[in-house]
Amino acid sequence: MELEVNGARLYCETLGDPADPSVLLFHGGPGLSDHRTAKETYRPLVEDGFHLVAYDHRGCGASERSPPYTNAQFADDAEALRRALGLGTVAVVGGSYGGFVAQEYAVRHGEHLDAMVLRGTAARSGHRDEAREIAASRIPDVRAADLDTPSISEAAFDREMDGELRSDADFRRTFHSITPLYAPSLEAFDAEATRERIADLTFNHEVHNAVFSEEHPTIDYTEDLPGVDVPTLVTVGADDWIAPPVYAREIADLLPEAELVVFENAGHSPGRDRPEAYLGRVREFLRANYPSE
Repeated sequence: MELEVNGARLYCETLGDPADPSVLLFHGGPGLSDHRTAKETYRPLVEDGFHLVAYDHRGCGASERSPPYTNAQFADDAEALRRALGLGTVAVVGGSYGGFVAQEYAVRHGEHLDAMVLRGTAARSGHRDEAREIAASRIPDVRAADLDTPSISEAAFDREMDGELRSDADFRRTFHSITPLYAPSLEAFDAEATRERIADLTFNHEVHNAVFSEEHPTIDYTEDLPGVDVPTLVTVGADDWIAPPVYAREIADLLPEAELVVFENAGHSPGRDRPEAYLGRVREFLRANYPSE
């Protein structure tokens, strides 16, 4: 379905009984990701009596391309969506850039939040420099492995990180070229599955550029997180290159009520690399902490 919130049409799907405790799912990858991966990853939560709300942020997937593309706007859209659907207090699950949106939601709309799950994210933008260093060290190995992906260009990689992509086609090609970095190892990288996934995505370089050139460089929730007093599960893959485990530990240390789980043999997406272990831990956390007593 489509819902009009804050002047933008957002594509949304729900699973489960609306009378059950609701979980808002925030996807990552502004300008390339959408609701589908989160919907499929967390679908089994319906069996535990949860109502899932999976949607595309403005400018992403099937939602309307309607600036501004800021964390504040994304979080306010989530709150407007909660109200439009007539939901009570909610849990939020945010992966990668969706983790930033989840933290923004917790800060701006915490009175409506009962629990939070974060995956592969950070409390501040400092992880960008370390991600660049890790990528620079791995790119020669990616080239040498001949993984049937577009060749990696350092210039194109820098354009992506700096929010200076030239077109949707440039975005598609550049992102495809760096997908091996997201796997826990080059041996674990599935080139065929990646090609199919890339072909099925909708790319919007304008959203990505706005976020990565204007919003992402100044993100900092380190002063706000100590005031977010809700149970939080902080998860990360041990081999995550974009948001290494040290940044997950920082979040867990800042939050008053958080637990950290590091998944071995997993990269940026432990839900894909270690699906049973990851989903099992999320289910265990939500059963114990949401809804709150």
